[in-house]
Amino acid sequence: MRRIGACSLVASFALLGCGQRPAFWDAPIENAQPYALADAVAVTDPSANRVVLLTTDAARQVREQFVPIQRGFRTATLAPDRSKLFVVSAGDGGKRPPAGQRAQAPALEIVTTAAAGRTAYPLSEALDGLALDPRGQWAVLYAGDASTELVSNPNELLLVDLTQPPAPGVNPVSHTLRSFGGKPERFTFTEPLELPGGTRRLLIVETEQDVAVVDLLQPASPEITIQLSSGQDTTPAHPQGVTVSDGDPGPNDARIAIREDDSNVVVATFLPATDRDFSPELNLTAVGGVPSDMAWVRTDAGALSLAVLVPPAGNAVLVDPGTGLTQDVTLPTAYSRLSLVTAQSGESASTGAAPVDVALLWNGSSGGNGGVAFWELGRVAGRPYRSVETVGVTAGVMSVTDVGGAHPELKILGTRQQTFFLLDLQARTAAPFVTSSSSVSLLPSSTGDRAWAYVQGSSALATVDLVTLHPQDMRDERSISSLFEIAAADDPAHAARSLVALTQAGTWGATIYDAAAVAGADDHTAVSGILLEGTNATP
Repeated sequence: MRRIGACSLVASFALLGCGQRPAFWDAPIENAQPYALADAVAVTDPSANRVVLLTTDAARQVREQFVPIQRGFRTATLAPDRSKLFVVSAGDGGKRPPAGQRAQAPALEIVTTAAAGRTAYPLSEALDGLALDPRGQWAVLYAGDASTELVSNPNELLLVDLTQPPAPGVNPVSHTLRSFGGKPERFTFTEPLELPGGTRRLLIVETEQDVAVVDLLQPASPEITIQLSSGQDTTPAHPQGVTVSDGDPGPNDARIAIREDDSNVVVATFLPATDRDFSPELNLTAVGGVPSDMAWVRTDAGALSLAVLVPPAGNAVLVDPGTGLTQDVTLPTAYSRLSLVTAQSGESASTGAAPVDVALLWNGSSGGNGGVAFWELGRVAGRPYRSVETVGVTAGVMSVTDVGGAHPELKILGTRQQTFFLLDLQARTAAPFVTSSSSVSLLPSSTGDRAWAYVQGSSALATVDLVTLHPQDMRDERSISSLFEIAAADDPAHAARSLVALTQAGTWGATIYDAAAVAGADDHTAVSGILLEGTNATP
């Protein structure tokens, strides 16, 4: 759809100066995408070379800000803490700039709501892949599968230190991975690790057939490559995921575990080396089937083990990282997903003096039933058959969503059926909620006291009090494409919050509710023409 301004509606307005409107008014709205910053809904508008920031105040008055971005939009990614929007643009990509405008080079641009701010890091080439550090220090750019360049090197990475200003040749720094035929598929930033030579962070890059480890203290230095094989022949194995542990206090037991697409897991322990500070010592362990998930856990007496789920065998396997010895744990069903919930479940006290872990098990998208189960890692030694406790959920659990806020002990379980569950990790209960559609999406409040349910493409909207378990309908006036909760821009404490029901049709619209109001409150503000130059807000 094209943007239609007032000048398009009444031809005589051209006599009043409308004939000089920007060219984007006649351009179709294409590939616009919303993102939920902490205090704004940010909409990338590539055809207009801008980001539209929709903010509200404590009274739900709506304001729009327009942040220009460079031409040649490629991708955008939200910071993990929702404080920034990262936008990658190609600039003019070697083409002539529009008449009367300067040429633009590729750039990583950072958009915030602080005075509609924008920071730019010039890039040496146009890239379309972006991975962000959860700690907010690093960004990695690479040539993704959607690259449109005539020739691109997928193993060339541009590492941007976001805590430092741009500096040509220094920040970003270019790092080309040694390739044995593969290209990057996944990126993992570690927490600080006690390694031989000092504490530092690593960037772990999983390619199609090996794993590269980049020292972020010296990002331009050669990486360590961990080549994988099945152990049976020369056919390379393919990494399917990694998990990292810093081990016990001390420098010689930080480890990376790597899942392969065969029946093996690889444990790499970082030890002192002669030609560099540290080097991995590899230990290959067969687990009896293709693993689907894994995590480092503390078991009885605080021992560190690698917990591996093996759905083909219908069990879990505990791997001793030092010896490679394994212990099978029978499961009620072939669970495929695992996450640690030790702190949220209130089980972080200990067995004796050493902390032990609790893991939550479910099926994810792999199919099957079995609901969820708690795996008590403190009960494994001597009685593994008693270490798994199921909860009364028989439906296949597709997703597990953290509630957070004041209720980190709560999780929302999504299923294939017209039902979702509120799981209490401490009480070990699962309250069911029946829905009129199997396509219900759920958005937990940032405070953790409620969640909103909606069906994409319909006007159905409801709120669920997660404390009293009381649901109530809040039907919207128009179809909802996406739902966001944002803090009021004029409330530094973020106590005042708005629920934004976005309609991504035409020039876009939204309905703004008070997110902290009594459930089902109908007081709202309607906004239309978000992607026009101004808004039309009606209380």
